[in-house]
Amino acid sequence: MRIQKAFIFKIIILSIVFTILYENILHAQLLNNSNNNNSAFSTNQNGIADTSKKKQSKTDDRIVIRSYTLADTTRQLLDTSISFLNRNPMLNAWQIDLGNFGTAQNSLLFSPSMKANVAFGIESMQPYLFTPDNRKLYNTTRPYTDIYYRMGSKLEQMIDILHTQNIKPNWNFALNYRKIGSPGNYINQGVNHDNASFTTNYLSDNNRYSFNGSFNYNKLQQDENGGIQSDTFLTNPSYNNNKLIPVAIDAYSLNRSTVSNYYRNVSLNFTQNYFLGKYDTTIIDSAEKIILFKPMFGIQHQFYSNFNYARFKDLTPDSTFYLPLEFPSFAKRDSVFANHFLSAIGNAFSLIGNIRFKEKLLQAEAGYGIEIETPHNAYIDKTYLNNFVFAKINKPLLQKNEWQYDASVKFYFSGERTIGNFNLMAHAGKMINPTIGKIDIGFEQSLQSAPYLMTDFGTNYLQLNNNFSKQTISKFHISNFNLKYKTNLHFNYYVVGNYIYRDTSLTVKQYAKVVPIMQGLLSKRFMWNKLVFDNDILLQFASNNSPIHLPNFASRHRIAHESKLIKSKLQTAIGIDLRYNTPYYNDNYSPLYFSFVTNYSTKISNYPQAAFFFNFKVKRFRASFAIDELQNFVLKNNMNYHLYPAQNYTFRFGFHWAFIN
Repeated sequence: MRIQKAFIFKIIILSIVFTILYENILHAQLLNNSNNNNSAFSTNQNGIADTSKKKQSKTDDRIVIRSYTLADTTRQLLDTSISFLNRNPMLNAWQIDLGNFGTAQNSLLFSPSMKANVAFGIESMQPYLFTPDNRKLYNTTRPYTDIYYRMGSKLEQMIDILHTQNIKPNWNFALNYRKIGSPGNYINQGVNHDNASFTTNYLSDNNRYSFNGSFNYNKLQQDENGGIQSDTFLTNPSYNNNKLIPVAIDAYSLNRSTVSNYYRNVSLNFTQNYFLGKYDTTIIDSAEKIILFKPMFGIQHQFYSNFNYARFKDLTPDSTFYLPLEFPSFAKRDSVFANHFLSAIGNAFSLIGNIRFKEKLLQAEAGYGIEIETPHNAYIDKTYLNNFVFAKINKPLLQKNEWQYDASVKFYFSGERTIGNFNLMAHAGKMINPTIGKIDIGFEQSLQSAPYLMTDFGTNYLQLNNNFSKQTISKFHISNFNLKYKTNLHFNYYVVGNYIYRDTSLTVKQYAKVVPIMQGLLSKRFMWNKLVFDNDILLQFASNNSPIHLPNFASRHRIAHESKLIKSKLQTAIGIDLRYNTPYYNDNYSPLYFSFVTNYSTKISNYPQAAFFFNFKVKRFRASFAIDELQNFVLKNNMNYHLYPAQNYTFRFGFHWAFIN
């Protein structure tokens, strides 16, 4: 015990020194590898676990595997369903890409980040990243490997390989690698992404010490074609092959554009806990007894580092492409480069304990954090020291039909960019009864600084610096989940103040007025014999004069025939996927910023989109065949964004193959 405590103390001291030294070392080593500040302590839910409530199944011929994340420590079983296996594995029902798998995306659903830290500023690629918050930590009774492969028309491919196993019953590791490559339906719009992660979690034999760690690497590359020159080419018989449609940006070769974006992210995160408590002995019979540890008080330490590097490259620049930023004339057609870095390294220490309030057991945590941020480009090279405090309280659900609630706060009390930033969250929920279902109600508010790429953006020709007031976002929500009626209903009300955005002038602006946004989401499943009808409906209302433009109505529907054949050994699902949204002024895409800008002039109106799918499962093998964009057989391509059309009808095949050693 004395050796273990000394070891933990050394780790804490070394990590503080590491915070100061590692900052400069890695910034020098990863000059083409910088990072994103993605710490988000306010979302972690590390309560004290009571080993007296742990259960583990042990069998010789089956695997028991559970997972959790730092953002949600609830233990989850593996998803082996086939219902939605045909859908895009990277984007949710409301996110829309540029018309090629793996390209920059924007969402029909208004769902802003509520984090208090200063973001890097490339939100369009977030769904494609491995991050500490979304990486799963596993515990498994046997080594497990899952291979996912997806292929589509025009050489679209994706492979995702996961392997996890326990070194000991209380020590697990997992390796995950993903590769995405897709040239696209249109010329010079290819993507080439690589993601890799390593996670591990450990619990000491005496249940006092625990460790969760993850290392993540992301490399995203996207060629830019600037969109097609006119949507009239989509109905011109001379351009039946979409690769022949003229685009806005020149080709560097047969397969590459002269304009491209590159984004690299590397992150390291580990959290360790040490608990004090007492042991209870339960005697089963004279030959067997179980010793249970009940934690009462604990110490937590978290170390995180995050490095971002973003590069924009234009080898044959045209000054009209950058209007109205007043770039030079480029008479000699000199290349344009924009290189941006951001590193963040931090430590946080907290005390965790169980407290009682009105005979209710609560889990509480309070702590202090320090982080170093270094943004860098051709014109700036600064270092900021940020200090923050945070606290959480959680009442777990111990009995049926009782209230479960939690609250958290994170507040920066120093830092040139972050001082005053905060995130506050409170939530309560209760299962009323099977007829009414579960009710959840909550409130969240944040005060945020503008992302670094909005305040300090520079190329080898141009420097853009801006100062803005802090942006505020308040959110009230109420939801109802009803398992009996297979219904999930959400109502969100946002109030956004000092909204920071870019518009089609390519400059950053701040909207002085308050923007209220009302949002309703309904998910409902109907079943009749073997027919299944899934529905997701979205209603949104925002001021027409604000820079936040949203469709008033959007929906996604799935009609399927699901059955089990050959003595239930073969599961099948065959049907149609539909999606639609009302016309609205959706954002335009800007290759210069690798992001989207508010549009006031072009309203996008599309036909409903349809896809056919056939999904099936045999033992541990799951596969899907789909034909997406069915409406293209009789209609022209929909427009995802201005001058960025959707793909042609596309054949896709994918499978999951799981192996148990």
